[in-house]
Amino acid sequence: MGLSLIDGILPALALALGAAALLWLGIAGRRLGLRRILVYLVVAAACTALLYVLAELIFHWWNASLPRMLYLYTALAILGLQLAAGLLAVPGTSWSRRTAGAAAAFGILLALACTANLAYAQYPTLRSLLDPPSATNDPLPRPAETGTNRPAASERDWSPPSNLPGEGRVYRAEIPAAASGYASHPALIYLPPAYLADPGAVSLPVLVLIHGQPGSPNDWLVSGRIAEMMDGFAARHAGLAPIVVMPDASNDSNPDWPLCLDTTVSDSATYLARDLPAWVQQNLGAGTAGARQWAIAGYSFGGTCAVQLAANHPESYPTFLDIAGENEPTDADGQQALLDTYFDGDQAAFAEQNAVDRFHRMSFPELAGIVVVGSEDKVYAPEGRQVYEAARAAGADVQFQELPGGHSWQVWRAGLENNLDWLCRRLGILDP
Repeated sequence: MGLSLIDGILPALALALGAAALLWLGIAGRRLGLRRILVYLVVAAACTALLYVLAELIFHWWNASLPRMLYLYTALAILGLQLAAGLLAVPGTSWSRRTAGAAAAFGILLALACTANLAYAQYPTLRSLLDPPSATNDPLPRPAETGTNRPAASERDWSPPSNLPGEGRVYRAEIPAAASGYASHPALIYLPPAYLADPGAVSLPVLVLIHGQPGSPNDWLVSGRIAEMMDGFAARHAGLAPIVVMPDASNDSNPDWPLCLDTTVSDSATYLARDLPAWVQQNLGAGTAGARQWAIAGYSFGGTCAVQLAANHPESYPTFLDIAGENEPTDADGQQALLDTYFDGDQAAFAEQNAVDRFHRMSFPELAGIVVVGSEDKVYAPEGRQVYEAARAAGADVQFQELPGGHSWQVWRAGLENNLDWLCRRLGILDP
């Protein structure tokens, strides 16, 4: 179950099986005649072109260009499936040949699914696909102490008890929107071993993680393997790790996703910068030593959110990690559509909250952040550099990192894991 689905033997076998299936169908398909095969080629090319138009010119799926190899593999898969269907429809075809044709079609679909997973690394292991981690609906454990201005937990001062759990736990919880009125699906909350111990560490710091679009908090759990990542960090630091809060950034699946700004659609910034911290401090007793214990991070859409929140609410999130975010919020129908939907057409209202515009107008010496991009990400990498340069010009303590890979979990997960030590020094768990 721990075998990798993004490198090693399994994806190699799936791709080899798909290639063999297509080759067999190509040889067996000669009995269908050249004219029909040419029709199949035209249909495969037309369907792939239609996919391109729908995905990148009309609906802007995933807000980025699909990897080009996916289009090639899609065209080959459509060709192979037509060949399989054509062979199965030939009168008098034996059951053995029908079975072989169905098996070949399955092999082609498996290879296509493998290619898509290689492009995005959505399911890194066999376990993540067949037995993905899940959050518990059990009530959250209540901290022994609550209140503000308590000493922050740090590795230097922490002495783990003998009953320290070997791993943390992920809970599902509703975070109410007392100030914002923001509608939300439940959040996921990772509690590290030091919090679950008895007695547990007091006033642990908080890392808020924002997911991508499309997506949900569960993506951090399954594709980001956040519990595994944090448990690994905790194992190296006597059970200490940040409490990780993964809120719903979709505004309860609103067709017009919020921008992590306060707009006519919803006050999502107020929810994330006021409601969420207040609830965490009151109910978990965490992040109570001040803003220095709080950080915001995210990938893709969530990376854009992280920068927006840091620029608009540095009093809540003076530390940010932008992994493959945009240089500003966007709408698939263009900038004017965004202004009309979220700001009643008011460009000035948008610029008032947009992070890069704020960096150009104001100074942010209290902010520290890292902008991470993929070296093969031709859309988001240049935009990430623009964010970095604007934040640096505004006086923020920022870094720019380029990792191997494109707009995928290969970069998104590594962008967080590689910078955990930096985050935890900022948050006070580790010595500066």
